[in-house]
Amino acid sequence: MASSLNLTHAQELAAAVRFLHGRSWAPATSSNYSIREVGQSDFFISQSGVDKGSFEEKHLVPVDAHGAPINDTRRPSAETLLHCLIYRRRPEVHCVLHTHTVVNTALSYAEAERGKIVLAGFELNKALPGISTHESVVKIPVFANSQDIGTLAEEIGRYWDLHPDMQGFLLAGHGLYTWGVSVAEAKRHVEVLEFLFETLLTLRRYGFPYIPPLNAIA
Repeated sequence: MASSLNLTHAQELAAAVRFLHGRSWAPATSSNYSIREVGQSDFFISQSGVDKGSFEEKHLVPVDAHGAPINDTRRPSAETLLHCLIYRRRPEVHCVLHTHTVVNTALSYAEAERGKIVLAGFELNKALPGISTHESVVKIPVFANSQDIGTLAEEIGRYWDLHPDMQGFLLAGHGLYTWGVSVAEAKRHVEVLEFLFETLLTLRRYGFPYIPPLNAIA
């Protein structure tokens, strides 16, 4: 039997999806989102092929911890296994958001060879979990995009073994994944990271290359 989903939580996630679409951060049917109730291993993920501007709680598909639909013939997101990975690695997480923005798509593509984006010295770093000063260093890894989601999940998992404090990750030329203990926290993390990514691109546009501290490069 599938876990039940609190209606208020489902409505909160649906509202967040429409908000992200309104910001042009989830165009058309792209991107995917999920929510998990406390104490559950099953979760609910966005149905594939639904325009995010009209997304409602009825568009959430119940899946088990391995990403298989539970008593539902609808197709969940093709990237469900990445949500499975995040929930497995972070038991405290109850919402995962994945966005496709011009900024994160461009920056992830540009930084694919380097393999990460370094955010250091920014005041808004403090909006991320466990960070209390602008002098912090946040590294967002960039992984090569792949249609083999199972293999991609394994690659990200190996990185996670070495970097257990990972705040989110990018798929090159594709988009951002981040998460939170609630829909509100996950949404905040999306907004923070998108702001910081846009800041990096703006610095470059004005001819001011962002050079992170030496201890942040490795």
